[in-house]
Amino acid sequence: MKLIKILTVGLFFVFLSIQINAQSLSYSPASSLISAEQSAALEKAEKYVNKAESKISKAEAVEKKYEKKKKKKKKYEKKIWEAKKFRIQAEKDYLRAYKEAYGVYSDIISKSTFYDDGDESEAKALNEDAQSLLDDAGKKMSKYNKKIGDSKYLKKLSSSKLNSAISSAKSLREDAYSKQTEALDIVLNQGRKKEADEKDNKAWAAAQSINTIASYQDYIDNFPSGKFVSRARQMIKQLQAEQEKKNKPVIKSDYTFKIQIAASRTPLPKYELAAKYSNTSEIEQEYSGGFYKYRVKSFSAYSQAAAFRDRLMRTAVPDAFIVVYDKNGNQLEVTDEMKQN
Repeated sequence: MKLIKILTVGLFFVFLSIQINAQSLSYSPASSLISAEQSAALEKAEKYVNKAESKISKAEAVEKKYEKKKKKKKKYEKKIWEAKKFRIQAEKDYLRAYKEAYGVYSDIISKSTFYDDGDESEAKALNEDAQSLLDDAGKKMSKYNKKIGDSKYLKKLSSSKLNSAISSAKSLREDAYSKQTEALDIVLNQGRKKEADEKDNKAWAAAQSINTIASYQDYIDNFPSGKFVSRARQMIKQLQAEQEKKNKPVIKSDYTFKIQIAASRTPLPKYELAAKYSNTSEIEQEYSGGFYKYRVKSFSAYSQAAAFRDRLMRTAVPDAFIVVYDKNGNQLEVTDEMKQN
């Protein structure tokens, strides 16, 4: 059982030395975002990785040298104290490498332009998590780094205990890198979002310029998740309502509706009337009740008169109103029944 345990510890170190650098610190999808200065920082990170690998090789050489002494655990632990030192130093170099890479990617994330507030919050939160994980990785190895020059301590140090700390630190480093690359993917996706947003805006502008039910429906079909889908649906309903109203047959009535634009106790000059209604030839003058009253147009349906009155009210005659006559020319009061026509 002791032999199996010793072999397991030895194999763990071999496995660790192979696996610890399986992950590259250069994130190729983000290469287009990296400046020359940042590229130099990543090269520095790789140098730290190479130094760490060199120390791992030295540790393995020491362990191999005393391999036959594994059966005597205490003696073996004393003999491989230098291997433990090399592994602690290697982990320190790995952490330096990850921190160099973190600095590069953190700078890219913090200076990126985001087209979605939610994306920005998520990317920055992931970046902060990565920083915390690297800090935790450093804490895992802190006490070993302090004792790295104490050979007596290293001789007594349990390999399995050190292995556990190195494994935890490695896991934290890799989680940090994973979170940063996830944040970088969000950054990279901003370009695609910008392009999609521009296409969406262009399609919506085209739909508005045509301003038909078909144009708005085309927009919805082509951009089902577009920013303007709800507005397109509103416009379709509005145009359908206008179309129904337009196609609705006008029922002939016994009434004539006109729009009064002015009234005065004395006749109004032509220029004053023209300021209210430019086509003065259409203005009718009527004197009644001690006033000169000026009216335009003649409609058989109240809805038509109301539409024209509203148009005048939005322009030069804010106080325009509707008057109604029966078929004999007598002025009447406008009733709710008349308004239904």
